[in-house]
Amino acid sequence: MPKNITQETFNSLQEQYYNAWFRFHPELAVHVGVTGYEDQLTPFGDEDIGALISLNQKIVFALDELTISDLTANQKLDYNILYNAASIELQELIERDWRFLMPQKYLPLEAIHQLISRPVENMHAALKHRLQDVPEYLRSAKNYLLQQPEKIPANWVSDAVSGAAAGAVYIRDLVRNPDIIYKFKNPSRLQPVFDAAAHAMEDFEKFLRNDIQPHAAGSFACGENHFNTLLNNWHCLDVSANQLYKFGERLFNKTQQELQALCNELPGSNDIEEQLANIRNQHPDDKEEYLLDAYRTRMKAAYNFVVEQELVTVPETQSLKVIETPVFLRHEVPFAAYDEPTYTDLEQKAYYYVTPVSSKDHLLEHNWTSIDLTCVHEAFPGHHLQFVTANRNPHNSLPRLLNSSATLYEGWALYCEDIMQEKGFLGEPEHHFIMLRDRLWRALRIMLDVELHTQGLSIDKAAQRMCDVPGFSIERAKADLSWYSSSPTLPMGSATGWALIKALREEESKKADFNLKNFHDRLLSVGSCALPLVIKSEFGDEAWNKAWAKVFA
Repeated sequence: MPKNITQETFNSLQEQYYNAWFRFHPELAVHVGVTGYEDQLTPFGDEDIGALISLNQKIVFALDELTISDLTANQKLDYNILYNAASIELQELIERDWRFLMPQKYLPLEAIHQLISRPVENMHAALKHRLQDVPEYLRSAKNYLLQQPEKIPANWVSDAVSGAAAGAVYIRDLVRNPDIIYKFKNPSRLQPVFDAAAHAMEDFEKFLRNDIQPHAAGSFACGENHFNTLLNNWHCLDVSANQLYKFGERLFNKTQQELQALCNELPGSNDIEEQLANIRNQHPDDKEEYLLDAYRTRMKAAYNFVVEQELVTVPETQSLKVIETPVFLRHEVPFAAYDEPTYTDLEQKAYYYVTPVSSKDHLLEHNWTSIDLTCVHEAFPGHHLQFVTANRNPHNSLPRLLNSSATLYEGWALYCEDIMQEKGFLGEPEHHFIMLRDRLWRALRIMLDVELHTQGLSIDKAAQRMCDVPGFSIERAKADLSWYSSSPTLPMGSATGWALIKALREEESKKADFNLKNFHDRLLSVGSCALPLVIKSEFGDEAWNKAWAKVFA
């Protein structure tokens, strides 16, 4: 068929696919600003999953029929992302149906929270409808979880128990939520709906404790074949789990040597733990507003520095609000996290979550040095700047918005720490120390990611290694591992993406016309999709091959 017909066919296929696909993913529709799904929870009945499987089979078959060379450059990129995403979802639904294995995925907490934190049409009706559906939704979930409780991983049950308990508190307390008070004339009228949903969460928690937890003994590991599929089809890295592991091991050993060498140069002890303790003891007051203000002040300083140094183009329209981490997320977010805006939000308003201090040890992680690094990583020029830039991209598309890769967004955020140190914002030896210590942790994450999912490593042994090397508390280690176990190849993205960006910059900087701001702008110009696709699109195949060789060869 003629080129223009192929291009029109691809656009039509993409539109038809997502019009149907969002029916099975209403929360993701809200996440990217697609309207019409605000009042729905994710369906999981047999007919729904069967229809979703059929939908993915049809789009893969239809895409196979197209002549890829007839597509435009942007369409080729979107084709690649869409084809791989549909193929992976199809494989996962057929081989490892989440409904029987993942109790935490039934918790509708993000479904409620996103309606409050994002600009949503008919928010009042949507919130009420979703809340009213929660009791029956969780009752139906029990039927699936009871079918094979022995195959459910024990740590996933524990995560779901914690999430359900925190979720009940969060929902019941919504009547006092500032956003609810602002958006509803009389929020107390919703209290019965809040109470019913919270009671359903408490009942679901008891069900998990009594009926599932005693039997749960399944494996969370996705297996080497699927792990490699994710590496090469989602992240497009063209590596095996074994190659990735060797890179992580090399980075770990190199970083460990650099950290010890720096420790030897610093005043005082050459013991890493003693130096870390000295840094941790320098922190803000533990009162809530003092802590939040410390983050706000350093975030603003990072923003001003990025603008003054002209490191990267800063979007004109954006805002980032520093607030306490919502209750239902605190067992997953021990310290701080970022929640990006939707693509359609005209204000591009995002949230920077800071988890309230729960103990003296917890306060030590909110030390001044770590606050500086976290503000660079999460805000400027890190996650916030990158996601807002992606949202403002005139060539953006649903495949790119819905299929972000940690190689890009986490790799960029970690690279930002390097560039802000290089330019002087993170110029103290203490900054360098924490950067190396955090890089050591992220190198370890690569190895743990591979070992957990392909080599039978247990959560307990992985947690002990995180305590022994980066010096994490057992609570923080297990909080991290809860998502490592359910999100294979996500933990490896940070250090892998960082290394690839560094390698790319090293090669590009050899060119006579190299400009750092231009390099950064080009890197962020494609979206949040897999970093290899971004490099090939903006810098060319040869640049990708050289970066790959520097990191993995």
